[in-house]
Amino acid sequence: MGGSTLTNLQVMQIALRRVGLATTSTTFKDGARDYLNIVSKDIAARAKWFWLFKEGNFTCVQDQRSYSLASDVAEPLSFRNHTENHIMVVWSSQDLDASDPDHSVTGDSRFVSINGIDSSTGYVTVSLYPLPDNSTDVVKYRYYAFIPDFDSDDDGNSLDTYVHPIVQPAIVFGISALYKEEKGDDQGAMVDKAEMERIIQRGLTQNRQIDGNRSFRMRRRDDLAPGRFSFQPVEGSLS
Repeated sequence: MGGSTLTNLQVMQIALRRVGLATTSTTFKDGARDYLNIVSKDIAARAKWFWLFKEGNFTCVQDQRSYSLASDVAEPLSFRNHTENHIMVVWSSQDLDASDPDHSVTGDSRFVSINGIDSSTGYVTVSLYPLPDNSTDVVKYRYYAFIPDFDSDDDGNSLDTYVHPIVQPAIVFGISALYKEEKGDDQGAMVDKAEMERIIQRGLTQNRQIDGNRSFRMRRRDDLAPGRFSFQPVEGSLS
């Protein structure tokens, strides 16, 4: 089960079989879907999972300041102008306003500010500075995603987009545990909860090892990355 691609519906059906409920019942599937949403968010909150780090992009539009990011963006991390081959510095909206109060300066956009949430779509939006002077530049960005609420239209979708296959079996046991609690089978629920936690722990172990043999170093103060340090040799200390 951990090595195959599962759809939302398959996960719910496997869980319903464990509970002894009809897998074709709309009522039972609706309940399983509610539990799927609860369990997936519980798992997502356990760690900074490597499989929730993603990349998106948008194309600049001439004289357009604001852009919406992907629908599952929880935390924007970094931006770069892929077309012009340079990074874009994230700064505050106050800095943008201070540098260009009427938002009229145009050119090669090198700064990004996070606007917040669009009131109509719920998506995270950003503003660029200077105002893009062309409609060809592609901006790529990295972000940490969240797992959205699934509905019946998502039943046929692969769960791989949001939950790594090694952790997906935990969702099956989580759904069945909650359903068994609902039906009064506390002992069965405890067994399934224990199995869910065992699988999550296996996933957490993998999550801690995902960087492989990567090495880390501190950055200089003149670098743009966080965690900078400065070094200045004392006169006469070098020969």
